[in-house]
Amino acid sequence: MFPDYGVCAMKPSVPTAVFLLSLLAVMPPMAGAAKTVEIKAVTVFERVWHVRGSEVFPGYHQATRQNAELLPFRGPPILSAKQATRAFRAATGCRVKLDTLIRTISGSYHAVLICPSR
Repeated sequence: MFPDYGVCAMKPSVPTAVFLLSLLAVMPPMAGAAKTVEIKAVTVFERVWHVRGSEVFPGYHQATRQNAELLPFRGPPILSAKQATRAFRAATGCRVKLDTLIRTISGSYHAVLICPSR
């Protein structure tokens, strides 16, 4: 029915099997590959910010303002960059290196932090 080519295509050779098993041993499991990032919620000028390590820019931290507050009697409007720097300071105790402050199109701020050595 099928032509005999001398080597059956369904049976892998021993070196191939050893290679595949070693590759499976080296690869991390999918459930363990997901990282949990610690998010700190801080309030700056009556607005809630979430601060965490940035996944987009390694070495940076990210601050995102939560826009769920449609309160009629909230504080006066203040520049969001000032709020972000204060949110970084409140969440981590570190200052923002101002020449690294980046705002993305989604409104999140990313910055390198300068932490005091203790």
